[in-house]
Amino acid sequence: MIIRPMLGSYELPCVERVELLEARRLARLGVPGLVGDLHQDLGKESLTVAITGSLSGDQARTDLLDALQEPFQAGDPLTFVADILESSELENVVIVGFDLTETREVGGDTHYRLVLRQYVEPPAPPSGLPSLPDDLLGDLADLAGALMDAMDLPGLLGGVPSLADPTEALRPAMDAVRDAVGDVPDRLTALAGALGI
Repeated sequence: MIIRPMLGSYELPCVERVELLEARRLARLGVPGLVGDLHQDLGKESLTVAITGSLSGDQARTDLLDALQEPFQAGDPLTFVADILESSELENVVIVGFDLTETREVGGDTHYRLVLRQYVEPPAPPSGLPSLPDDLLGDLADLAGALMDAMDLPGLLGGVPSLADPTEALRPAMDAVRDAVGDVPDRLTALAGALGI
């Protein structure tokens, strides 16, 4: 039984060809003096599926565009089913791109090519702190409390002067300055009189 390719809940119309592209990631390492290259296998790439088909009529083209534009713009994974994927573990895909071409050929005036790539769920981010048993957390809290009590923070700050009135230490010096310059206004008045100002 032939299963027509289904992308999400949309059945792809008038499919002419379905290609399954598989590849491995190989790092090519050239070694001086060695004939050929060494290859380091970095694992398998995501499966890629290319689907081509043709449509006839404006409504069919509009329906295809309506069905593909929104999931392509969102970049969200979609379920995908097709016969060619029977032996693979492909379940979810992302639309990598699609092309639409209008022609005057007989049998279809719109051709499309859809490229899908296997979606792999990213791993969960690592937690910042390791999980600790509840009984250990209680012991740690008790230990922290005992350390704070042993530190005697007020005793460490015993030699710090009070900051309530910062001018208190300056008052004797200010009084001496006031006594020294207290008669300056009277002397300036006498000088102004002598100069006739």
